[in-house]
Amino acid sequence: MFIKKPLIVIIKEVKMKKSIKVVWISSYLPRSCGVAYYSADYISALHNYARKTRRKFYVKIIAHTDASQADYPVINQSDRDWHFKVLKIIKKEKPDVVHIQHEYGLYETYCDGNKRVVDFIKKVKQEGIPVVMTYHSIYKKMNKPFSDFVSETLKELDAGIFHCDYQKKFLKRNIGWSPENVYVIPHGSQEDIKLDKQKVKKSFGHELNELVVGSAGIADERKGFRTLIRQWPKVVKKFPNAVLSLELKPHAAKQTRKYIEKVTKEIMKSPVSKNIELKVRDYGLEEFHRRLKSFDVLVLAYKSESQSGVLAQGFAVGTPAVVTDIEGLGAEIRNSNAGIAVEKREYFYKAIIKMLSSKKLRDKYSKNALKYVKNVNGWNIVAKKTFDIYESILEK
Repeated sequence: MFIKKPLIVIIKEVKMKKSIKVVWISSYLPRSCGVAYYSADYISALHNYARKTRRKFYVKIIAHTDASQADYPVINQSDRDWHFKVLKIIKKEKPDVVHIQHEYGLYETYCDGNKRVVDFIKKVKQEGIPVVMTYHSIYKKMNKPFSDFVSETLKELDAGIFHCDYQKKFLKRNIGWSPENVYVIPHGSQEDIKLDKQKVKKSFGHELNELVVGSAGIADERKGFRTLIRQWPKVVKKFPNAVLSLELKPHAAKQTRKYIEKVTKEIMKSPVSKNIELKVRDYGLEEFHRRLKSFDVLVLAYKSESQSGVLAQGFAVGTPAVVTDIEGLGAEIRNSNAGIAVEKREYFYKAIIKMLSSKKLRDKYSKNALKYVKNVNGWNIVAKKTFDIYESILEK
């Protein structure tokens, strides 16, 4: 009699690495820079997720010379050999992964087209260390220097991280090929922030019947604060109790002071200057959340941007937004359905009036923003996806 042998299935156990050491290369605090704030929040989220999942996570931060909170504030863009100095630190630290936060202006050295970044990645790879890079300046249509850089780096990287799906969708059109090492992880937002809008508005000196339209960001011409000031009389004509609150974060760049002067002059000559308030200061994250919560509407009239950390923080507190329909700003509004994306910047006032005319609409967008944070871009979700990438490349 034929006896059938039992089927023996051998299951290969995949061992997840429970201890990961990362060298993080980025702009960092106290520099007043979007990437610096982003990195601080991101690293905090990774630590929190590691504790929650009982992983051991270590990070060493290499940043620019004005980043005193970094472990190694050594990057000096006027130093032609800064990338060799960073490589020396990496050889000393022996990390499992190097994670770079990339924005062109952070690493440009004597108009080298970020060539040192490409060379640096190659040298780290020669040491047998995986490299991940988050791209903060990916556009629907890239000029040739940008597309060349993205193509060259993705050929070397173990993983490239973009913030929006559309950036990945248009990648082949920009660089001529389809990388398999590109991941999409949205800009993170803090979860479960509990703030009472009326109490917060009162704490900032606003009457409860005032409609507060706020705009916030680093003092830079690209942010479009003057566009809002010029259109504000049309809003006040419809809503005399509306207040435009402008929160400008100072920056080390020389043009910052000149831009703040321009904004101040624009306010002074406005026929509704009494309905405009200007503050120039750098908030801590907790107070910044309170300030964004005090807004009935967050308005970002940016002239150019890839994505916005201010918008992500607005999502965190459920503040509905009106933004310029460009790149990641428009994409995030469409993904979240948490506001209005304006195609033509000269019509911002129309979108603001539409928002102020309906509390029901504002409440709808507010709920959608909080839902988006809970299900899509909360920092806990971002951290999990990041650890998944780290662990997948370390398993290879």
